Amino acid sequence: MKIGINAMFFQYPATGSGQYMMHLLQALSEIDTENDYVLLGPQEFEEVRNTNSPNFPYQVQPVPGFAQSNENVEKLLWEQVTGPAAARKAGVDVFHVPYFAPPLLPRTPTVVTVHDVIPMRLPAYQPDAKVKAYMSLVSRAARNAKLIITVSQHAKQDIIDALKIPEERIRVIYEAAGDEYQPVQDPAALAAARARYDVGERYIFYLGGLDQRKNVPQLVRAFAHLYRQIGDPNLQLLIAGNPDKHKGPLFPDPRPVAADLGMSGQIVYRFIEEEDKPAMYSGASAFVFPSLYEGFGLDPLEAMSCGAPVVCSNRTSLPEVVGDAAITVDPENIQELVAAMRRVLTDPELQNDLRARSLQRAAQFSWQKAAQETIAVYEETLQRAKNQKKR
Repeated sequence: MKIGINAMFFQYPATGSGQYMMHLLQALSEIDTENDYVLLGPQEFEEVRNTNSPNFPYQVQPVPGFAQSNENVEKLLWEQVTGPAAARKAGVDVFHVPYFAPPLLPRTPTVVTVHDVIPMRLPAYQPDAKVKAYMSLVSRAARNAKLIITVSQHAKQDIIDALKIPEERIRVIYEAAGDEYQPVQDPAALAAARARYDVGERYIFYLGGLDQRKNVPQLVRAFAHLYRQIGDPNLQLLIAGNPDKHKGPLFPDPRPVAADLGMSGQIVYRFIEEEDKPAMYSGASAFVFPSLYEGFGLDPLEAMSCGAPVVCSNRTSLPEVVGDAAITVDPENIQELVAAMRRVLTDPELQNDLRARSLQRAAQFSWQKAAQETIAVYEETLQRAKNQKKR
């Protein structure tokens, strides 16, 4: 079987879809010795040469010149015309689009990965007219894919509700943390990482974005209560990210909330480099994730892979990911959030238990398992296409 993969997200390797694609490709290259793969993209990327397996050739199929001056037009034309044509030209048996943008009129049996349908479920994320038209297009296109991969049972139900796709055409394949996410125990490495981000030994860590559904101002309010209750002047809250990067109602700035509560001096906002994430997860007194909505929830899983004690929202897909290895709370109940953080910070036995359970839970997820299940979807897709031809 020859599988073509839309590699558009090599342009955006740090995004969720980019990380998903790169981890999946690496795992496929490690475990699959029977099938052939070809990566298809509209232009050459340095990342391809750095990460591509010798077994995965990369073929460039540029969009027409008139579309190259507009990023949105280029993307749409690649997804709907040039990419599918490249798949046919490459002679693939199955075409995998690893993000929510399948072709409306597929000529090759197509699999699409839909990570979430947030713009259709959360009013604040309702897009402008152009994006609404695009979402309408890809939503109709998803109904023409042979099979859909998604990343949680919750996301599956959202897809059924929002896209009206039958349950029997959706496969849930969990993501995993990368192999680099392991406990860092060397005191010198931990101290060096802390120094780079201006935090001491006692810090609560949050990583996962600053948009509205992430509920970061609520975390700031909860931290202020906790700080006054515990009375430790060295306790800090490290929020990964730069509040100045995005503006507007979709990205509420947590800094005025902190200032009103007198917490500005105890809260650090910094972009965390990829190579420092394992150390910052490992060294945290607690990783706290009060999100209101997640398609999967990779950040708490990364934290657990590093042995961090996790306090997590009980909403959407997150209970699926953390299981009984984290303390789960109603993210809109500030008293619950404060109490959970206080328990972790004041009970060393609980903290150690959570660290051990985090590692056990994270070990249940792997990209190798995800790759095996994805290959099964490719095989089923090809078989469905053959059966349909016989009818």
